[in-house]
Amino acid sequence: MNKIENFENTLYKESKVAFTKIIEEHGNELYVIGFYFTGSYSLLPMFNTLSGLKKVHEEEYDNEDDDFLLAKWNVSDFPSLEMYSEYFNDTEKACYEFDDIDYTASDDQINEQWQQWLSALERVLIQLDSEGVFANGIDRNKITIAILAYDETEAVQFERIKRINPPIVLENIKIDFDTMIANRNEIEQSVLAKFEGVS
Repeated sequence: MNKIENFENTLYKESKVAFTKIIEEHGNELYVIGFYFTGSYSLLPMFNTLSGLKKVHEEEYDNEDDDFLLAKWNVSDFPSLEMYSEYFNDTEKACYEFDDIDYTASDDQINEQWQQWLSALERVLIQLDSEGVFANGIDRNKITIAILAYDETEAVQFERIKRINPPIVLENIKIDFDTMIANRNEIEQSVLAKFEGVS
């Protein structure tokens, strides 16, 4: 068994236990669940609840309407981010096996390895979903399964979300991501215009 297979099998086993526990304890309060891929081959279980979202929006974003989507999807502000990580001890050990990365590898090779890692996360979530883990006592259509990776654009994140969620979930969150993508594009174009004006 190679490193990625060992990692995937370990992650599947521990995720099934952890996500079952999360759903038991937070139920229909959940609106998103999955993984936060922090980069450097490390990850955290990720979820948020409606009450957690309300709290962050009020305390961290001054309850401004314009910041609601940031509060909703900015995983680094989820109050639950460090919770349940104790369920992933063996996964953490499997992550350490990737410490022997060849730093002389080309950008293409590094990107290929990065994509293999993210694909493994996807396969684990898809398998758990097919087994009904995310519909056990809750409405599956009201919860978004996601992998929110560090330093990725909303467009990239949404493409991955599309692959692992049913159509009704995508209908419910499409306007969120369309808005965030448009906002990012507007900011980037504004910055580019200023840069071109200076040069």
